[in-house]
Amino acid sequence: MDDEDEQVFAVSVGPLNSLLDQELSLKVQEAVASLSPLQREALVLFEYEGLSLNEIASIVETDVGAVKARLFRARERLRQALQPYLNTNRELVSLERA
Repeated sequence: MDDEDEQVFAVSVGPLNSLLDQELSLKVQEAVASLSPLQREALVLFEYEGLSLNEIASIVETDVGAVKARLFRARERLRQALQPYLNTNRELVSLERA
């Protein structure tokens, strides 16, 4: 394969990857929106805002165990909702954190 063939291939893969990334992003947003308010709150504060479990517990006025339970349930629901999109080489790293 010469340089010209590689450029054509790279251009054809780029838009496809971009489209797949956009679709995955939309599905993640939909899945997060479908969570219960308490689960969504815990997930957003932990995964997107980067707060610790103690900080979240303080903000929402509950104990750390309740926050952990909410995160666990939220992650399980997201795994179920996103299962068709997790069967690729891609990985939703934030779902595996903590």
